[in-house]
Amino acid sequence: MRSSRTIFGFLCLTLSVGLMASCAPLMQEGGERGTSRDKTKKGAAIGAASGAVLGAVVGEGELDEVLAGAAIGAGIGAGVGHYMDRQEEKLAQIPGTSVERVGKDTLLVHFDSDVLFDSGSATLTGESRSTLDQAAEVFMEFPKTAIIAQGHTDSVGSEESNQQLSEQRAGSVKSYLVARGVANERIVSLGYGESQPVTTNDDEYARSKNRRVDLLLKAKAK
Repeated sequence: MRSSRTIFGFLCLTLSVGLMASCAPLMQEGGERGTSRDKTKKGAAIGAASGAVLGAVVGEGELDEVLAGAAIGAGIGAGVGHYMDRQEEKLAQIPGTSVERVGKDTLLVHFDSDVLFDSGSATLTGESRSTLDQAAEVFMEFPKTAIIAQGHTDSVGSEESNQQLSEQRAGSVKSYLVARGVANERIVSLGYGESQPVTTNDDEYARSKNRRVDLLLKAKAK
């Protein structure tokens, strides 16, 4: 009898888990029912996060070189996590930005794609200047952090021209931050062309997401 009850309980548990798994894709946080459009948005978000982490891995070597120099000065020590927590919180309050925590001492700052540049241009828009002004204030408040401006493009045009454009965009952001008081020695600008899209290039909206400059930040711990 005990064995039969055990088997019956196991079957009930398995059935419950199966039903929950089959329903999970239809539910969002807060218990709201999702749609196919929600699933598409979620998929795009996952793609964006993957691209962001890839960018962080590519750029960390340059950040370490900056941190090894004298420009940053002494490190933060054991409090590096708290230091980045405070910086993350302030950056996230800037309209048109979002911040991804890549590691204990590393952040990736995203700007809304339509904030910084028009298509085919490396000239900062008027809206971007206000956004970067606020970011510069945060960076000066947290001087123990090195910064890489990472330029990206959509896939329109040749790979060679896109590579050049991405470098120009990253350089524009660096130059603007330096002009606003951020130490030049703290910032490196790099271009990745069209090689790291965060979504497809199938339509104008998607392409606008790939025209961007992200800022990778890393604090000096030691």
